[in-house]
Amino acid sequence: MEREPQKVTVEILGRSLTLTSTMLPDKLQVVAGMVDEQLRELQRAFPTSSLAELAILAALNMACEYLDNKDDFQELQETYRQLQAEIEHRSRLLLQKLEVHDVSAPPGP
Repeated sequence: MEREPQKVTVEILGRSLTLTSTMLPDKLQVVAGMVDEQLRELQRAFPTSSLAELAILAALNMACEYLDNKDDFQELQETYRQLQAEIEHRSRLLLQKLEVHDVSAPPGP
């Protein structure tokens, strides 16, 4: 079920922006905080750059981070699949050994 859009006011670089979003307000505030932090870092590094240039740099940085995280996630998924297959393989071997042991064991008391 999709949430009803809500108006949320965030602050980025000292500017208040009222956004309408289905995102939880707290989450939107966190996102805005991340954007604000990125822009402030770039503003310190490039004090003569315009806001538009800083926004483009921030977007590029965040897109790069996103792609890096996406690649890392895909690697983790592949590692997970490999480990899951290894666990299943070892479990089958263990069950086979237990079955062989159970068949060859003398009857109990």
